[in-house]
This record gives sequence, C-alpha cells and structure tokens, in this order.
Amino acid sequence: MSDADIDDDFDGEFVDDDDAKMVEEAETSVRTRLSSLEKRRLIDNLLEEKRLAKELKDDLDDIDNFDEDDDDWDDEDF
Repeated sequence: MSDADIDDDFDGEFVDDDDAKMVEEAETSVRTRLSSLEKRRLIDNLLEEKRLAKELKDDLDDIDNFDEDDDDWDDEDF
C-alpha cells in the first residue's frame, strides 16, 4: 500500500465524521425546537384553561347576582 492510499482512506473517514457531527447537531437542534414548541403549547393550553375558568367564574357570579336582585324585586311586589 502506498502512502497516498492510506491518506485517501483517512480523508473519507474525516468527511464521514463531519457529516455525522452535522447530522447530530441538526437532530439536537430539532429536538430542542420541538421541546420548546411543546413547552409553548403547554403554556398556551394552561393560559387558555385559566381564561376559561375565570370566564366561567364571572358568569356564575353574574348569575348569582341576578338571582339575588330578582329575589329582592319579588319581595317588594308582594
């Protein structure tokens, strides 16, 4: 084997290592983005649940207030 053959063999491996490193970095980047998107989706869902819970509570308070006002009005008529 000549020295040129040996150098050619190593050159191919280094390119493969660089490609493997690039693929690994891309996969890590994708996992990080997916993780961030998942966290954002969970936060959005939590905020939406809180908003709906507050809206429901406000609606129930309005109904309670309406019933109390209605009872007072009925008492005055009789």
